[in-house]
Amino acid sequence: MTTSAPESVLDVISELLVEKFEVPSEEVRGSAPMSDLLIDSLMIVEMAIAVHETLGVKVDEEELRAATLAEFAASVDERLTDR
Repeated sequence: MTTSAPESVLDVISELLVEKFEVPSEEVRGSAPMSDLLIDSLMIVEMAIAVHETLGVKVDEEELRAATLAEFAASVDERLTDR
């Protein structure tokens, strides 16, 4: 599979929220707190696993609970860039 441009981390995480966690796409915006998008602790654990499997970045649940979507994506992106 070839893609013309790599998806941004924000796009990848947004896609996971909509497709895997069935969050309505109109709720998925950068300012939305992750804890509002992932409504229970199981979803938060599953998102941490999904991000690790998809992007190869380990995230902890506290980080997911505390950040907005944009902050979380920026944090993951920073770790991808640091490699």
